[in-house]
Amino acid sequence: MYAQGGTTKGKVAKTPNETLKGQGVAVEGDTLTIKGAPVRLMGIDAPDVGQKCRNRYGHELDCFRIATAVLASLIKDQEVTCTIAERDRNGQQLGECRVLGVDLGAAMVARGWAFAYRSLSPAYTSSEAFAQSRRLGLWAGQVEKPWQWRSRQQREQAR
Repeated sequence: MYAQGGTTKGKVAKTPNETLKGQGVAVEGDTLTIKGAPVRLMGIDAPDVGQKCRNRYGHELDCFRIATAVLASLIKDQEVTCTIAERDRNGQQLGECRVLGVDLGAAMVARGWAFAYRSLSPAYTSSEAFAQSRRLGLWAGQVEKPWQWRSRQQREQAR
């Protein structure tokens, strides 16, 4: 199931629990790259490209762009350490990533810019409850959960 070597895009973890370290770059609210290798943050789901949301005043926002910017601000110019847990159905590496000891998945969910992906892991449900109770980030207004948005997009494209 795991690759036995590198790819042209960067280092690929060979086995579960392999650690990748280096400068991280946010590419989505739930995905970053380290030395060109994409790593999806395990247990969270952030808005997708093109996904909009509304703030508490009803104004439309590009929630994908904002979530990506929040992850970028958490990474800053610090070294990111990712422990790869597995691969998703598309072959992308899934892992827990930290900056200065801070779990980036937990931080994104606690700030309200990603949702706990309960079907993959219950790890971030308390972080999500925290953000929801304080109406932080996406919880401040109206947003369709990313998996629901993707499903709706697929149905609309099938028409």
